[in-house]
Amino acid sequence: MNVDKIPAELKQRKQWIVWKLEKRTGSAKPTKVPYTVDGERASSMNPDHWTSFESALAAYESNKKVLSGIGYVFSDSDPYTGIDIDDCIVKGKVQEDIKEVVIMLNSYTERSQSEKGLHVIVKGRIPGPKNRTGKFEMYEQGRFFVVTGDHVLKTPETIEERQSELTLLYDLLFVDEKPRLNHNVPTSITLNDQEVIKAAEEGGDGEKFKRLYSGDLRSYPSQSEAEMALCNIFALYTKDREQIDRLFRSSGMMREKWEREDYRERTISNALVRVAEQYQGKKNTPKGVHSSANNSLSQLNEVDESEYEFGFETVAEWDVRLSELALHGLAGDVVRLIEPHTEADPAALLINFLTMFGNMIGTEPHFVVSGGEHRMKLFSVLVGATFRGKKGTSLDPVLKLMSAADAEFNSRKKSGLSSGEGVITAVRDEMIEQQPIYEGSGKDKRHTGEYEDVITDVGVQDKRLLIVESEFGSVLNVLRREGNTLSAVIRNAWDGSGDIRTLTRNPLKATNTHISVLGHITPEELRKLLTGNEIHNGFVNRFLWLYVQQSKSLPSGGEFHKVDVGPTVERIKEVLEFAMNGMPRDEQGKQIPMERDAAAAELWERIYEPIQKDAGGIIGSATSRVIPYLMRLACIYALLDLSHTVRVEHLRAALALWQYCYKSVVFIFGEQNVQDDPIIHRIIEELKKNQEGLSATDIFKGIFQNNVSSKDIQAAVKKLTDNGLVTVEKESSGRGRPRQRIRLNASEKVPG
Repeated sequence: MNVDKIPAELKQRKQWIVWKLEKRTGSAKPTKVPYTVDGERASSMNPDHWTSFESALAAYESNKKVLSGIGYVFSDSDPYTGIDIDDCIVKGKVQEDIKEVVIMLNSYTERSQSEKGLHVIVKGRIPGPKNRTGKFEMYEQGRFFVVTGDHVLKTPETIEERQSELTLLYDLLFVDEKPRLNHNVPTSITLNDQEVIKAAEEGGDGEKFKRLYSGDLRSYPSQSEAEMALCNIFALYTKDREQIDRLFRSSGMMREKWEREDYRERTISNALVRVAEQYQGKKNTPKGVHSSANNSLSQLNEVDESEYEFGFETVAEWDVRLSELALHGLAGDVVRLIEPHTEADPAALLINFLTMFGNMIGTEPHFVVSGGEHRMKLFSVLVGATFRGKKGTSLDPVLKLMSAADAEFNSRKKSGLSSGEGVITAVRDEMIEQQPIYEGSGKDKRHTGEYEDVITDVGVQDKRLLIVESEFGSVLNVLRREGNTLSAVIRNAWDGSGDIRTLTRNPLKATNTHISVLGHITPEELRKLLTGNEIHNGFVNRFLWLYVQQSKSLPSGGEFHKVDVGPTVERIKEVLEFAMNGMPRDEQGKQIPMERDAAAAELWERIYEPIQKDAGGIIGSATSRVIPYLMRLACIYALLDLSHTVRVEHLRAALALWQYCYKSVVFIFGEQNVQDDPIIHRIIEELKKNQEGLSATDIFKGIFQNNVSSKDIQAAVKKLTDNGLVTVEKESSGRGRPRQRIRLNASEKVPG
């Protein structure tokens, strides 16, 4: 629940209850049952059972084990009507037909508790006696809404006056009902001219209407199309031809051509029939909306629906924030420079910068582990929902800075990981072939019996390559093809000197490469496409996985284009010069490996064993390269501080970022992967509260109170273990069989 997004005017009213999800006899699914804060059954008709928002929230927060949430009770003493639309969100997206209704109502809208429906709250009264049909329900008194605060993006955060739109929706839903108005409100066919104009200005397409009504044609290829769009909006609020004509004449769009009867009548007729066309085959009619409706949503025919890809404000399960320790030095300053002007997650901005910088400095900066060189190559994947993740928007501002610091940077940025051969070709070595030497010409030309080396391909001199894959799912699809070499090439590119080659008769090869990867993918696509082979063959653990989401809402966008980036660009240039040319070198002119200072070495000794504790399952597999990755990150932080030596602050910054990556892996492959199972979800929540762990008896009797079979609990624990979320340990009490204790594998893998 996102308390901050619940409209303030609802919070100010003493019309709140708490509720439980209970299964009733004879009911196939659980029912939301209202309760008072004292634990008694509540009535939506009895104000004595209601309380303040603060009291309801406090009661819920203090007893989440029993209570399911809070709810607002509609009454005749408030001006609100709630529209409940069931089963209209499929795969995280609002269905197209319902999207039109949401746009029309243009008031506070939130996702329901089931995450499959919507609640829209408006100021207005239901104009007839009916309130339910198909997936739609309308309530203005005697019912409560479960309130989630899961605000639908691109809808108002406030409750708006929408009587005309509510009346229109009622007419569409109950077209066969002759309205018996129990409230003294106008219907959509009795609005006078000023009321039509006012309703259009305040409607979901109000801004477009104002532009058209004033005579602004700039958004349309021709004036005729603009006039059609204006009449479409008028037709939403009236079917009276004379009134549409009169309204049009009062607009800034009026011109001599309107006096032509054939043009005027054709334009008005087209506007009036749009709704019939819309709901008789051109679009799917919402369940419960009759295709013969007398009123229309025809103003929406001109809407660019790509502007209304509704997303959702909250991802309640993921509340991890990047530690300030990770925002050390120049990297942190870059994130803080960009962050006010983007909706992107700060973690996405940070890893983009570190990955790009690690690629730009090339092959020379390195450290040594067990005799093997590790360079500053990062393979990073941002994982997030299509809309909420804001993965793509995190790239552009960082690219702007890096391109300003290195004019050739963009030429080394590629996309399209379609094959291993393609990767090698992008950084290929010079190709030399032995070719026979000939003398003479024409008929006298003959082979001398000698051969010479001929350069047939000059290759690529600069081995730095940044691969940006906005559709990382396509990469995983490639890996599934039989005989594809991409997985092996990627693994070799991450290792040591990055020598990569094909094993064909005429092999392609690239030596001393410096390849980095930035990818984007949704969690659902990642889990669907990732095979067991990639999990266990070393492909997955060569990547840093970061779960990201929208950090804020900026309806008008940021103003990064106005920011003076000059000083920051100069700092980036300075650290690039240091990393590439200012580091200490040995007698042969080769850069000396980076090392930890004494304090950092002491910290390293302390964390070395705990940080490698194997979580098991996919989580353990995905995080098993923690040691080299920590040092790559720490070295990058050091270089950004113009330091050849890794100090404590650099290692702590790397630990903080790794912590975020580890929590992301737990969430993506663990918690989110099993969250649909209510037994598992409950066990996880209780284990989070009991760091010392729980016994099987604690779970069976304490959590589920003997209401869940031991077989189901055992299956849940096994699934948790297989996913690497818990560890089952045996404890000896000194007598009898040892007891099992189940502990949550700490996402806090970094010692304090």
